[in-house]
Amino acid sequence: MASFPYNKVLLIGATSGIGWELAQKLVQRGVFVVAVGRRQTRLDSFLAQHGDSKVATIAFDISEIDKAHLFAHNVVQQHPDLDCIILNAGVQYVMDFSKPHTVDMGNIQKEITTNYTSMVALTHAFVPFFQANSLNKEVAFMYTTTSLMSVPYPMVLNYSASKAALHAFILCIREQFKQNPEHRINVVEIVVPLVQTELHDGQPGWDPNFNPGMPVEQFVNETINGLEAKEETVAIRQAKQVFDEFEAEKGRRVGPAWAIIKKNMGKAHTFG
Repeated sequence: MASFPYNKVLLIGATSGIGWELAQKLVQRGVFVVAVGRRQTRLDSFLAQHGDSKVATIAFDISEIDKAHLFAHNVVQQHPDLDCIILNAGVQYVMDFSKPHTVDMGNIQKEITTNYTSMVALTHAFVPFFQANSLNKEVAFMYTTTSLMSVPYPMVLNYSASKAALHAFILCIREQFKQNPEHRINVVEIVVPLVQTELHDGQPGWDPNFNPGMPVEQFVNETINGLEAKEETVAIRQAKQVFDEFEAEKGRRVGPAWAIIKKNMGKAHTFG
């Protein structure tokens, strides 16, 4: 039976939903989890449940972009054997641009910052550490996206756009890392369907009696199976159907397309 391929995971967004369940399941598999989130009480509960021989916790607000590098520095000082980072945090707001007076531009910025910019900033902050520590072992960045990156949903249009941006970023950094194979940095995308989490709390029509998504424990169990199989893209249920229809062919075509662009551009835009 395959096992999770990494030994110590930094899990961003570990205090609720998919992150909380994923942290629990990884600990059960013997993986040391460094749980990161904003809610100290949830972090304290996680530590009390498992003990400091199995987990560590760090309270950090990833929207504080300017602190990403200091955060990364402190993490690797405390955990020099870190070999996997799961970037999972996200927020989602319903908005209707046909009623512009109801749209909060602050929520637009919050979604972009949390769902995309913070992921980019944290990746940037940890890349030097992974480059220095991936010559003799594999390491990984893992990101959660959504089927809405391919088929956007009108009422969560900005959320859909932020995840589409993250997907494009993932494709490109994966290619960039492959240009330097001496650094064994894997880039894994977890494509999420509708899942029963706190993400939708407070949205119109959503309440404890109406949550039509996939049970979070079931989703995480299937996701871990894909991660243990070392799949580059782990797409679950409805998200896999969408991914196979809209993204799989693009994934096959981007490499040849990039090769043509590189040939036509000559020395411009080349890796080196």
